[in-house]
Amino acid sequence: MTMYDRSPSADFVVAADWDRGLSWLSHPRETARRASHAVVGDGGGVWLFDPLDAAGIDDAVAELGSVAGVAVLSAYHARDAGAFAARHDVPVSIPRWLPRVADRVDAPVERFDGRLGDSGFRVRELAPFPGWSEGVAHRPSDDTLYVPESLGTASPYTVGDERLGL
Repeated sequence: MTMYDRSPSADFVVAADWDRGLSWLSHPRETARRASHAVVGDGGGVWLFDPLDAAGIDDAVAELGSVAGVAVLSAYHARDAGAFAARHDVPVSIPRWLPRVADRVDAPVERFDGRLGDSGFRVRELAPFPGWSEGVAHRPSDDTLYVPESLGTASPYTVGDERLGL
């Protein structure tokens, strides 16, 4: 099985679905099982977090509303942020302190500190060791927490019967 499938995805699998968002896997058979997320912001509009593209995903996201922004919160998750931003005519939002991403997206970039637009999320830096940096997003209005990479559910992160690992 492939760790990361870098080919265009012909389909996706919804990993979680709730009234204010959805999470999807664009390459559900890859070992790493990278998730992408669409969350309705407190100010309306949908925010995409570290998204990977897949055929048909825009229709699924449209059921939540119009895309208000694309956020990249890991230095290694530029992924398809530029493609989503271009299709929805929004910038890619990147924390001011996050390296690498701006050079890897082909779309306008908006840097931010603390608050992510009108999403209701506050983003804080997590840099657990040299060379690693990501933003942890929390929204007090509903206690939604988004952690891009430090927590994982794929087998490389977990031990034995654990469902979540570091």
